[in-house]
Amino acid sequence: MRLRSTFGGPDVGAKSVEVHMARRSRAGCLWTVEKPSTAMLWTCFLLLSTCSSIMPAAAFGRVAMPPGLVRRELSCEGYPIDLRCPGSDVIMIESANYGRTDDHICDADPAKMENVHCYLPDTFKIMTQRCNNRTQCIVVAGSDVFQDPCPGIYKFLEVHYECVPYRLEQKVFLCPGSLRAVSQALHLFEAEQQAGAWCKDPLQATDRVYYMPWLPYRTDGLTEFASLEDFIAGRPSTTYKLPHRVDGTGFVVYDGAVFFNKERTRNVVKFDLRTRIKSGEAIIPNANYHDTSPYRWGGKSDMDLAVDENGLWVIYATEQNNGRVVVSQLNPYTLRIEGSWETAYDKRSASNAFMACGVLYVLRSVYEDDENEAAGNRIDYMYNTNLHRDAHLAVPFPNPYQFIASAQYNPRDNLLYVWNNYHVLRYALDFGPPDPTAVQGVTTLGHGSTTVPVVTAGWPRGTPTIPSLTDHLPPEGARPWERDSKQGPADPQSTARPPSLPKQTQRPNLVPVFCEGEQSRGITWPRTAEGKTAERPCPTGTTGTALYHCQAIKGHWLAKGPDFSNCTSPWVYQIAQKIKSGENAASVAGELAKETRGTIYAGDITSSMKLMEQLVDILDAQLQELTPTEKEPSPRSFVKLQKRGSLCRAYIKAIVEAVNNLLKPDALQSWRDMNDTEQTHAATMMVDTIEEGAFVLAENLMEQDNVSIATDNIVLSILVLNTEGSLRDYSFPAGGQDGDSIVLSANTIKQNSRNGVTKLVFTLYDKLAPFLSTENATVGNALNNATGQNHSLAVSSRIISASINKELNRVFLSEPVVFTLRHNQSDGNFNPNCSFWNYSSHTMLGHWSSHGCKLLSTNASHTTCACNHLTNFAVLMARRDIEYGDKAHELLLLVITWVGILVSLLCLAMAIFTFCFFRGLQSDRNTIHKNLCINLFLAEMLFLLGIDKTQYTIVCSVFAGLLHFFFLAAFAWMCLEGVQLYLMLVEVFESEYSRRKYFYLFGYGLPAAVVGISTAIDYTSYGTAKVCWLRTDNHFIWSFLGPVALIILVNLIFLLITLYKMLRHSAPLKPDTNRLENINHPVCDGFYNTDLPGYQESKEFVKSWVLGAIALLCLLGLTWVFGLLFIDKATLVMAYLFTIFNSFQGMFIFIFHCILQKKVRKEYSKCLRHSDCCGGWGGDSSYNSSKNTNSRNSTRYSPNSQSRIRRMWNDTVRKQTESSFISGDINSSSTLNRVASRQSSMALDDNFSHQKALNDQCKRHKHNGYSTAKW
Repeated sequence: MRLRSTFGGPDVGAKSVEVHMARRSRAGCLWTVEKPSTAMLWTCFLLLSTCSSIMPAAAFGRVAMPPGLVRRELSCEGYPIDLRCPGSDVIMIESANYGRTDDHICDADPAKMENVHCYLPDTFKIMTQRCNNRTQCIVVAGSDVFQDPCPGIYKFLEVHYECVPYRLEQKVFLCPGSLRAVSQALHLFEAEQQAGAWCKDPLQATDRVYYMPWLPYRTDGLTEFASLEDFIAGRPSTTYKLPHRVDGTGFVVYDGAVFFNKERTRNVVKFDLRTRIKSGEAIIPNANYHDTSPYRWGGKSDMDLAVDENGLWVIYATEQNNGRVVVSQLNPYTLRIEGSWETAYDKRSASNAFMACGVLYVLRSVYEDDENEAAGNRIDYMYNTNLHRDAHLAVPFPNPYQFIASAQYNPRDNLLYVWNNYHVLRYALDFGPPDPTAVQGVTTLGHGSTTVPVVTAGWPRGTPTIPSLTDHLPPEGARPWERDSKQGPADPQSTARPPSLPKQTQRPNLVPVFCEGEQSRGITWPRTAEGKTAERPCPTGTTGTALYHCQAIKGHWLAKGPDFSNCTSPWVYQIAQKIKSGENAASVAGELAKETRGTIYAGDITSSMKLMEQLVDILDAQLQELTPTEKEPSPRSFVKLQKRGSLCRAYIKAIVEAVNNLLKPDALQSWRDMNDTEQTHAATMMVDTIEEGAFVLAENLMEQDNVSIATDNIVLSILVLNTEGSLRDYSFPAGGQDGDSIVLSANTIKQNSRNGVTKLVFTLYDKLAPFLSTENATVGNALNNATGQNHSLAVSSRIISASINKELNRVFLSEPVVFTLRHNQSDGNFNPNCSFWNYSSHTMLGHWSSHGCKLLSTNASHTTCACNHLTNFAVLMARRDIEYGDKAHELLLLVITWVGILVSLLCLAMAIFTFCFFRGLQSDRNTIHKNLCINLFLAEMLFLLGIDKTQYTIVCSVFAGLLHFFFLAAFAWMCLEGVQLYLMLVEVFESEYSRRKYFYLFGYGLPAAVVGISTAIDYTSYGTAKVCWLRTDNHFIWSFLGPVALIILVNLIFLLITLYKMLRHSAPLKPDTNRLENINHPVCDGFYNTDLPGYQESKEFVKSWVLGAIALLCLLGLTWVFGLLFIDKATLVMAYLFTIFNSFQGMFIFIFHCILQKKVRKEYSKCLRHSDCCGGWGGDSSYNSSKNTNSRNSTRYSPNSQSRIRRMWNDTVRKQTESSFISGDINSSSTLNRVASRQSSMALDDNFSHQKALNDQCKRHKHNGYSTAKW
C-alpha cells in the first residue's frame, strides 16, 4: 500500500509501487492502494478518520471538496505541462512524478521505454513549490526543472491536482493590540542613494534581506542578502533582474515573490523569486500613478505596496476620491482586489504610510528648515479597515533625517524598515495588548494619554462597502485638519492643524505641466496634463479609441508613440458576423485575405488571429457535411470528395495570403504597437492556426499529392506520401530558399506512417521571429554565459517548422531532423543556439528551448542543427548591445552627431567655396582638395538625411549605395594628394600637360567600379534592418573596408617615400642672393642638385604639405578604425570616439586646409580688401591658361618658369622662419604660377647662359668623382 498526504510531504512506503487508485478525504488526505482488501479498507477508514481531525498547517489552505474532482495532466519530456483553474480557484497538487511508469504513454524508441519503474521522489515537492496556490502554472518537463532519475529513458511528467477556492483559514500571525509608541531609530548604515527600500519576507523564517535602491527610470533590479550582517557589510548573495522598471519605493516581498509598481502604469507586477518568472500582473482601477499623487517627498511613489498580518495591500489615491488615500487588499496569488476602502487623508500631505493588522497608519515628517511645523514628526492619522473608521493620532515618530522614502512593516517581528534620506533605519513598534472592548468602536482618550485607538484581532471584516462615518469624519470637501478644526477643542487630537509644506520642499510638478498638442500618426492630439492619457477616436476608417500618454517628465509624450491596440477596422466586425451566420469558410477566408491587403492596425492583428481560429472550426463542420456515406452512390461520393478538396485548398490559400499580408513591412509597425505578451500570443496563434489548417487539407488530399504555396513572408508545403515503396530523404523548401532548409530522413517518414501513408506539413516564416519573445528562454550554457551585462538574446533567423501526422508531432525521432538557417541581418550577434518554440495550445504562450537540439556546424552566415523532435525551429544568438548606462549618454551621442555633422557641413561648404572661387589658389592640388570636400559634403548630407530610413526598403538601399560611393571617392581623392606631393618633389618643373583628367578618372572611376561590382554580386546587402549602410554579418562591409585599406596603404607609401627623400637630403639653409641664378637649373642627369639653395626652400614647403596630408590620413583612417572597433566591441568609449571623429571631419579639414594655411589666409585678406577676389573658377589665371594650351615654348626653361622660381626664392628667404607644419602653404605651387606675366623682362639669353652654367657644374661634379645619385 502507498499513502500520501498533501501536507505530509513525499510518499510513505515503497518507492516503486504504481498508483492505480486515488481518492481524497474531507481534510485533504490522498491515499493509494495496489490491491484493496478488507483489512486495507479498515486501515484506510482509520487513517481517514485521523486525517479528518487534523487541521491544516498552511496559512492559505483549501476547503473540503467532493471526492472525485482530482485532475490529471501529462507532459512528455521536453514539453510544458499547463495546470490551470477556473475563476479565482487555485491549484493544489495531490501527487506528481517525473519519470516513466508506463510503456504506452509518450511512445518512443522501445529502448527508451524499457524502464517503467523510474521515479523522482522530489517531484511532488518541486511541483507544490511552483504551483500550489496559483491559478495557473506552466512547468517544462525536462532537466531544466527536474533531476534525471533514469538517464537514457524517455520520461514524462504526470501530475494530479485539484482546483480549490482560495480562503484564509487561519492567520499566520496574531494581530497585536493598539500602536502606542515608536522607539528610537536603529541606524544600520548610510547608503549611496537618497531613496530606496528594504524589507524581509514575513512568510519566510530565514533572515534574508531584500534591497532596492531607487533611481528614476533606472530601477529594474532587486538584491538579496543572506542575513542582516551581510546587508550591512554589503555582501549580496543574489541579484534579480526584474521584467519591468519600477516606479517608487513601495515594493514588498511576500511568500517568495516580489510585488512592485510597474513604471508609468497603474499595474502591480508579481515576480516569482524562485523561478525568476513574472507570475502575475494586475491593474489597480482608477489609481493615480507616475507622480500624479505621490507621497510628500515625490519619487513616483503614487502606489505603495504593504504587507501585514492580514496579507498584501496597496496604498494609492484616485481622482474619484479627490486625491485622497485609498487602501485595497490584494489576493497575493491571483492579484485580485478583495476589498477597497476610501479615506479622508490627502495623499500628497502624507510622508509615507504602512499597514498593521488591517489598520492604515500615516506618517508625517518635518523638514528642518520649516519653522511652521511645530507639531513635529508623528503618526497623525489612522484608518481601520475592519471597522471602516478613521481617527487622528499624535504618536511621536523620531525622524532625524528630514524625509522618509519608504516605511515597510513586517508582521513577523513587528519592526518598521525605513529608508530615510540616504540612511537605512529600523524602528521597533510598541503595541498594547489586544482589547476585546474595542470591537464595538474606536475609543478616543483624552489629551496627554499615550493610548490611542485600540485595534484587536477578531474584528469582523464585513463587506468592503464604506458605511457612513459622520460621527468620526469631518465634512466633505475639506482636508482632515481643516475639517477637524471646526469641531472645537473637545477633541484635543484634532486641534493641532498641520501647517503647509515649506516652499523649498514643494514638488516642481505642482505647477501644471502639459504635453503640447501635436500631430502624430494621423491624429491631432490635444494639450494634455502630465501623467494623463489623451484619448482620441481612432484614425479614419477604424473604430475604437487611440491612447497617447503624457509622461510626468517635463511634459513629454511617450516615446513609443500612440497606442492603437484598441483600433480595429470595420471589416473585422463584418467578417465575424459572417462566421456566426455559418457562411462558406473558404469564401470568408478569401474576404479576410482581401481586407488585410489594406492598412493594418494593432487591433486588426489580434482580431484576425481569432477569426482564423474560428474559421478552422467552421471549416471542420462544413467538411463533415461533405463526408460521403456508405449508402450514397459512387458518383455522388466522388463529387463530395472533390468539393472537400477544393474547399480546403481555397481555404488554406486564402489563410496563407492573409498571414502574408499581416507580416508585410507596412504591418510590422502595428505589431510593435502591441505589448510583448500580445505579440507572443498573436504570433503563436498564427503558427498554430496555419499548422491546424494545413493538416485539415492534408486529410483531404489523395496519396502522392502535395500543395505548395510560396509568398514573400510565408512558404507552406503539404504532402501526402505513400510509404509502402521506396522513399528518399525529403528537403524543404525545394532548392533551399536563401540557404534555409530542413531535411527529414526516409526512415523517419516511414516509421511515423499510418496505414502506409504519412502526412507532412512544412512551413517557413519570415519577419515573425521578433514577435516570439526570448524572455524565459532555456538555452545552452555557452549562450547563457555569453548573455552578460550588455548582451541579450535575439532570434537571428527565420522560423522553419516540420510536422508529421498532427497527433504525432511530439514523438521521439530515432533519426534527428536536420535544418540549416541563414542568420538575419544583425550586427554583433554571436554564439548561435539551436532552439524550438515550446508553447501551450491552451494559452497560446510559450518560450524558446534548446532541449533535444544540438549544434552541428556554424559560420558567419548559416547554422546547421539537429533535433530529436519536430516543431518550429529557429537560431537564437547573443546580441551585443551598447551599454549606455542611462538615457543621458544616448541623448548626448545624438546631439553630438547632429551638431557635429551640421558644423561639418558648414565648414565643408566654406572650404568648397574657397577652393572653387579664389583665383590665386587654383592648381592641381587645389583640385584634389576641392573634390575631397565635395564628396565628404555629399556623404555627410546623405548620412544626416537617410541613415535611418530603414522603413523604406528601396530608398534605404539607394542611400546605402550612395554613401558607399561618396565615402570611397573621398578616400580616393585623399590618396591622390599623396601621389601629387610625390610628383611635386620628383618634378621640379611642371609637366606640360595637366593631370586633372587622370585624377578625375581615378577619383570617381575606382569608387564607381567598386560599387558597381558590389551591387552586381549582392545588391540586397545595401541597407540593414537598423541603418541604411552595408551589411556586416555576411562580410559585405569589406567591399568598403578593403578598398579603403588599400587606398590608405598606397597613400601612406607615397607620403613616407616623399618624407624620406626630404629628410635624407636635408641640409642647412644658407640663402645667398648672389647664387640666385643657380635655382633655375636644379637637375643634373635627372637627379636633384641638393646643394642649391632654391631646392632647400622648396623642400620646406613640400615637407609641410606632407605633414598636413599625413594628418588628414590619420583623421580619416582613425575615424573608420574607431568605427570597426565600435562594431566589434560596441562599447560606450568607441561610440563616443567614432561619433566625434565622424561628425567633425569637415571642421578638421577646414581648419587644416584653410585656417592654418598662410596662403589661404592671404587670399581671405585680399578678398576683404578687394572685390575681385572671386572672379570665377580661376580659368583666367596664367596657370590655367598655360596648363591648358596644347603647345608651349620649345625651350623648357622659359622666362615664366624662371620668374616663378625667383619669386618663390625671394619669399622663402625673407620669411624662412614661417615655414612649419601649421604655417606651411599647401597651395604654394600656385605662387610659382601666378606671377609669370609680371616677369617678362628677364632676357631669354640669361636663361640659356644659366643652363650652360648648370651643365658645367654637373660636369665638374662628375670630374671630381661625385655621383649625381647622391645629389
